[in-house]
Amino acid sequence: MIKKTLLLSLSILLFSACSPKMPEFNMPSFLSFSNDKDTLALEKANVCQKIEDLNDKLFCYKKILNENSYAQLRMGTYSVEKKDYKKAIEYLNQSIDNKNPYANLPLAFLYYKGEGVEKDIDKSFKLLNDSSNIDPTAAYQLSRFYLQGINTKIDAKKGIELLEFSASKNMLAAQEMLVTIYKDGLFSQEKDPKKVKYWQDIIKKDIRDTNFDIYKI
Repeated sequence: MIKKTLLLSLSILLFSACSPKMPEFNMPSFLSFSNDKDTLALEKANVCQKIEDLNDKLFCYKKILNENSYAQLRMGTYSVEKKDYKKAIEYLNQSIDNKNPYANLPLAFLYYKGEGVEKDIDKSFKLLNDSSNIDPTAAYQLSRFYLQGINTKIDAKKGIELLEFSASKNMLAAQEMLVTIYKDGLFSQEKDPKKVKYWQDIIKKDIRDTNFDIYKI
């Protein structure tokens, strides 16, 4: 049941794709901590994450909710899954106020879709842009804005740079997208067999993509 719940919570954090179709994105595996306080906060939140019983897990998060930005983040994504958007926005804004850049992505999703807030693509774009140098998933999603000209002029160079950052942090979807781009010459890129092979070889290493973990309840 918990596994199913987690899959649901992750699946809702997908922006709808435009043509040419971009792959669905995952959650970030690479964490960049600014200080020891961040590390300790994540460690405390991860204690809760490891609890199997959902009610016990939620109780654990709620005990540290006022002081822990990762508990706020995860309760925010859980509230999105439950369609309790008022709580989701409250938790995610608390996390952002506590300098957690990973909360930008789910809040950007809400603004992009107009779920619980007035639809605001500008706000969604800004939230992704503000965290794209840290969060590989935000970078991956922001790349679509640049590659497809969503709320900004098309900038293939910037879009590819964002994809490569994301792919370098082991986001499988970004790696696969780069293979497709260089294989088919998409987004005004020249076909590049060497880059195709490079990213295919990375994919073949089958390194587990842990990009979901930061958001899992």
